[in-house]
Amino acid sequence: MSSMLSTCCVVILSIVVMVLNNNKSIKMRLASKLQHSLSKLNRHVPISTDFKLGNTEHFKTAVGLADVYDSLLHLQEYRVRALNQNAALYHLSKTLDPTQIEQLRALQYYEKLEQVNDAVGDNSKTAQLIVENSLNKLLLNNRLDDENGKEALSVFTGLGYERDGESALKRIPVHKLTLAPNSNQQRVNEAISHMCRDWHHSFEAERKPLVDFMVSRVKGLNLKGNTLLVVPGSGAGRLAYEIARAFPKCDVHSVELSTLMYLCNEFALDHSGTIRIAPFAQHFSGQLTTRQQVGGLDIDLAQSERPSNLKVHLGNFCEFQPCASYDNIVVLSAYFIDTAEDLFDYFEAIEALKTSCSKLHWVNIGPLKYGTRPKVQFTVEELTKLRSIRKWKDLYHDANTDKLCGYLTNKDSLYQGFYGLVRFHSQYTGE
Repeated sequence: MSSMLSTCCVVILSIVVMVLNNNKSIKMRLASKLQHSLSKLNRHVPISTDFKLGNTEHFKTAVGLADVYDSLLHLQEYRVRALNQNAALYHLSKTLDPTQIEQLRALQYYEKLEQVNDAVGDNSKTAQLIVENSLNKLLLNNRLDDENGKEALSVFTGLGYERDGESALKRIPVHKLTLAPNSNQQRVNEAISHMCRDWHHSFEAERKPLVDFMVSRVKGLNLKGNTLLVVPGSGAGRLAYEIARAFPKCDVHSVELSTLMYLCNEFALDHSGTIRIAPFAQHFSGQLTTRQQVGGLDIDLAQSERPSNLKVHLGNFCEFQPCASYDNIVVLSAYFIDTAEDLFDYFEAIEALKTSCSKLHWVNIGPLKYGTRPKVQFTVEELTKLRSIRKWKDLYHDANTDKLCGYLTNKDSLYQGFYGLVRFHSQYTGE
């Protein structure tokens, strides 16, 4: 009854927002209430692997459907918010004096902004495909006649879709996009750009050192018995995909905390067509030409069919737990350990996997570029000593500052970021 009442309130608020379209202040207040209502409506519904609604055995705390809804809404808002940012640039330029504005016209500055808008349009088409893929999986992998299913229906409605039969969705013709009061579009841009880094051939040079090191270390172990390969912080999913292909007889589980990245990963493995993304369209600093700034990359996802031994999880790696016992578990972390707020949490999470296996290995590659308010920030030397203190035995270790690796690096830009990588392979000798 309470769920039905909440749904009615949402519908009424949506109608009122449309009716009062010309009253901006009232509209924004009601839009905020609408968003809050939807968020409250879905917060209690857990979501597990393959978009199935319900608790998961792999995590102590499941991500809620409300988190997925928020991320889908942010993807859907991408075009409007990106165009608003470009409009702000246009209006700022109009504060210049007439002579300067004429010079901007001579430079075709405003044509550049229009080209950026076109590139945003291409990106938004991909963002919308990600939304639709996620909603279709929610539809196909859940019953919609129970309480959880009703919550999924409210998500469809909130994003402008409704059921079209038992296994399809269609757009609601009169749906009006309501912007969320808070939206982290930087994270949206980051996730969309990672689709290029993980799945476009032009970023192969950034991916290859990671894949080659991981594959060579696992192959060198000559593991016997059943083996689980765990890829934490898997982003848009290419590393886990390559690991699964390289070791088809092993179970491969990827774990991603970012809902946006997870949605992109699922889309990359599901989509059978070509998408177009301009990863640097909104990067105005350091550009050589407009053509290079707005250049789009065509990504053929038809080649990235999901390996049957790969499971993609949305959740906190520190809470991840296997649902079976293995002879061997190997954790494969890339550009991951320096994302920790508390690096000790990562150590403890990895070491806890020993209860599910006879032999535990950890293979890592990445820089030590700390962020997210870290409680500790170790040097390579300190990190090496810490592994020894915690009963990890290094089978391989190096830290190279000569062979640098890019990370979403635009090689046509005046600014280019590259990293030295610390690589190690350790076996746990504790209990």
